[in-house]
Amino acid sequence: MKNRNLLLTAIVLASLTSCGSYVRIGDLTGISNRNIDNSEQYVLLERDIESVAKSEKDALEQAVDNMTKEHEGEFLRNAKIYVKSNGKKVKVVGDVWGIQKTNVNVITNANAKIELQVGDKVVFNRKGDIIDGRIIGLNSNSVIVEYGKRNKRVELKYDEVTKTEQ
Repeated sequence: MKNRNLLLTAIVLASLTSCGSYVRIGDLTGISNRNIDNSEQYVLLERDIESVAKSEKDALEQAVDNMTKEHEGEFLRNAKIYVKSNGKKVKVVGDVWGIQKTNVNVITNANAKIELQVGDKVVFNRKGDIIDGRIIGLNSNSVIVEYGKRNKRVELKYDEVTKTEQ
């Protein structure tokens, strides 16, 4: 009797965990539902964003469209794709890239107005060292800076960077 109950419990638990969890099906360098214009300069808009779509067909396309529309982007990079066992629910996690449409005006305590935009050169403090970098993306709360010989990227608050030149 004990073995029977144990076996029944194991079967129920196995079926519950397989239905409720996502299975990772792949990593993609880039994914898009639109044509990419080579004449445009695309920038990182948001990092590690997640979107879930539920559909009878084209759930992956719907998840990618949801992410790009919500963050006003064009395509995803470093995308990880997960799917439920029935294939009708897809989760996509990745970085949204697009065309930077706005400049950001930062007003300091001394009421000095500083305009930051993609391509501006900035410096910031990293572990006690002053690092030179270039802005590659702007968010409402932070700026994304590329620096170093290997083009490392970091997301910093506006008050952590100092504009040096355009």
